[in-house]
Amino acid sequence: MIKRNLVIKRNLLLLLTAVTLTGCAGTSPEPVSVASFNPPIDCNSTTILAALPQDLPSPVYIPTEWQPAAGTDLEAILSNNGIACTYGVQQAEAGAFVAWTKDTAGLFQSRVAGWERDGFVEATIAGVDVDKLYVISDAAMNAREIHSWNANMLVNGYWIQLSASYIYERSEAQSLINAAITSLQP
Repeated sequence: MIKRNLVIKRNLLLLLTAVTLTGCAGTSPEPVSVASFNPPIDCNSTTILAALPQDLPSPVYIPTEWQPAAGTDLEAILSNNGIACTYGVQQAEAGAFVAWTKDTAGLFQSRVAGWERDGFVEATIAGVDVDKLYVISDAAMNAREIHSWNANMLVNGYWIQLSASYIYERSEAQSLINAAITSLQP
């Protein structure tokens, strides 16, 4: 969150400087675009590892050869030039999955009905600033044979999907969500 705030402040300062300097020249200002964000360049350029719990011994990025099934969220993300990454301790089967993609042509909204059928609910989490957030409900998570907390969020025009084996309650997800957001590259 701090990194995101610094980026926003820097962009506002650049915008103010550009407007001021253009005004001094006595000509009409050229349109100034505020920096846009992009998914991380690769899975090693994120802040996810730092957000994993301290009691998770020596977590690492786990390279994965993705082969998503047709129609799945992962297939939608990767076919939309997104990136998907897994982090944690593979031997302990503990960690997190995070995927990022630009929300082009209403991609995020097109997935909502499916999430709701799967037991996701629209939610908020204290200390998390997103446009929309859908999390797996407790009832749906308890009905699964494998424990995994899941969320889909829309932030700054990006769909970010999260899954974590170590999160049991929504309130425990704040640091992972904020790390996923700050991993967006200006």
